[in-house]
Amino acid sequence: MSERVKELAEREARLQQRCAAQRAGVARELASIEARFERVDRIASVARSALLNPVVIVGGIVALLTIGRSRGVRLVGRVYLLSTAVGRLLQAVRLFQGLAMKPKPNVRGEPP
Repeated sequence: MSERVKELAEREARLQQRCAAQRAGVARELASIEARFERVDRIASVARSALLNPVVIVGGIVALLTIGRSRGVRLVGRVYLLSTAVGRLLQAVRLFQGLAMKPKPNVRGEPP
């Protein structure tokens, strides 16, 4: 076997080892991410099964009819308004946090 073929075989073996190590690293990261989201998935499945339960659906309809149409519409409007306000507040907080983390640009004549 020529020297070049040996070099190529060694390089292929190194690359295969490197690929295997990278695959193992990705698998560890994926397992870590799945472990973090396992609780969220469990809660979502419980909520989905509870909300899709016919008893819960009928109970919600009966509650809306009991509260009254106008009160129910007002309640839905207020919940929507509150959720929108909270979303905008969180967006503003994230914006201010991003601005606080940026370094202040140097202005001519001022010490750094």
